[in-house]
Amino acid sequence: MKIIKREDIKNKVKYIISSEEQFWIQAQENSFKILAKQLKVHGFRAGHIPTLIAKKHISEQEIMNHALKRAIDHNYKLLIDDKDFNPEEVIEDAVSIDLSKVKPKELEIIYIFEKYPTVTLTGYDKIKIDYEEPKVEKNEIDSEIERYTKKDIMLIPKEEEIIAHGDMVNFDFKGFVNDEPFAGGEAKGHELEIGSKAFIPGFEEQMIGLKKGEKKTIEITFPKNYHTKHLADKKAKFELIINDIKTIQKPHLDETYIARFAIPNVKTPEQFRKYISEQILDYKKYHNKEKATRQISTWLITNTKLSYVPQSLLDSEIKRLREDVQKKATQTNLSLEEYVNTHLGYKTQNDFEKALKESADKNLHLVIGIEKIIDDLKIDTTEADLNNHLEKMARAYAISVDQIKQKLNNNFDGIKTFILQEKMFDKLIEINKSNK
Repeated sequence: MKIIKREDIKNKVKYIISSEEQFWIQAQENSFKILAKQLKVHGFRAGHIPTLIAKKHISEQEIMNHALKRAIDHNYKLLIDDKDFNPEEVIEDAVSIDLSKVKPKELEIIYIFEKYPTVTLTGYDKIKIDYEEPKVEKNEIDSEIERYTKKDIMLIPKEEEIIAHGDMVNFDFKGFVNDEPFAGGEAKGHELEIGSKAFIPGFEEQMIGLKKGEKKTIEITFPKNYHTKHLADKKAKFELIINDIKTIQKPHLDETYIARFAIPNVKTPEQFRKYISEQILDYKKYHNKEKATRQISTWLITNTKLSYVPQSLLDSEIKRLREDVQKKATQTNLSLEEYVNTHLGYKTQNDFEKALKESADKNLHLVIGIEKIIDDLKIDTTEADLNNHLEKMARAYAISVDQIKQKLNNNFDGIKTFILQEKMFDKLIEINKSNK
């Protein structure tokens, strides 16, 4: 293979490649043999037709057309491995093929690549994000431990039968606003833990000291931000009848009880609290990072400037998005048009196609922006990064790392891309977390 000419045209680069004469001749000879085996001639068995007879039935043009595919693929591989070919300036998947010369002893192929756009992206150290380093409070740990132990709580009849903080009370109530009952303001046999703050502020406090069988009318004011707007900031009266009072007996958090949860390396109450604290912290970190990641992504979409949007990449992303919608439509037993109309709210197919193009354009700007920053900040993945991620996957799916590797056929490109992106977002959060 020889590069005869490299030519830059608008948003594209063209390579004219001359194929080696010997290779081209050999490719034609191989194609003739293949076509001859496929040939059917009356009086001869398939695959056993004499060469002279076969040549009468197979034209030179047929042989060349058949040989071209192998020649095109062969020269393409040689081209992208050539020292004079710069893969960073082109989109390798976006290549079109043309022919310059096709003769028995001479072949020139034109490969036209779409250029990768020039990317301009600055100011990513000045992104305003809402991010705070998470902390875990003692009451949060206590609340989570209560959630763990809730199913083992016992309700013990209370001897003095007087409501105190922490008791479980069964009662009937009926609410009135302006002496009129309101929807949702009445219940019978309702159970409430006093001090849980499950009711309107002031409600539970006024129940303390009441006895079993006692009736009482209490007054409260609904909060100004109450979720039922027509009740917000309104004064209300509630008629109560106390049916039953029980003491809540919680399980004793000792090593025997903790062992029931079968948490690796957690045996003592101190280890259990530490484990709960770490779980809460991980959740908060994830939540805070997700919020900051969305803000950074929005900034990248807006601020990543491209010299032009490559049509091949845009078309590919539109196709991916459409296939995703089609999959969802199939799962709901609807046609694409029906799903787009009833589930996505687009009145016409044109509206849907326009939205697809807009989403694809945003996704391209985001992905290219991420790639630009990864390159600028020289972010890379390590073997340790990959192994840690594979171990997390193994724990999540409850299988071994070797099984994960087998399922992936030891192809970790997708995982490495994910790790790179995660490290990039972590880096940008670290750089920008003080920007508000």
